[in-house]
Amino acid sequence: MVYQQDVVVAEIKADFDPYGGEYTHISFGYRVPIPLPPEAKRTYPPQPKPVMYKHALHIIMPRERWTGQYTMWQDFILECKDNGELELRRKEP
Repeated sequence: MVYQQDVVVAEIKADFDPYGGEYTHISFGYRVPIPLPPEAKRTYPPQPKPVMYKHALHIIMPRERWTGQYTMWQDFILECKDNGELELRRKEP
């Protein structure tokens, strides 16, 4: 059985190791809607619903290999196969 999840690039940041190596850290997450509490005041127009991003995957690549392959809020499909392989592919519009 293959598990498939829509993910989004939620964070891109610089990363370093103690030996001077430089990396780019790309974090992917999926949206988890947060319900408004029942005592929340109703307004018109309604306030945007809060959203949380649950961590799904991160990639740490050497800085010299980073060419801007990913940008913030890009949509991808993360697929986990039965044999443990992961496939990350860009979501077509």
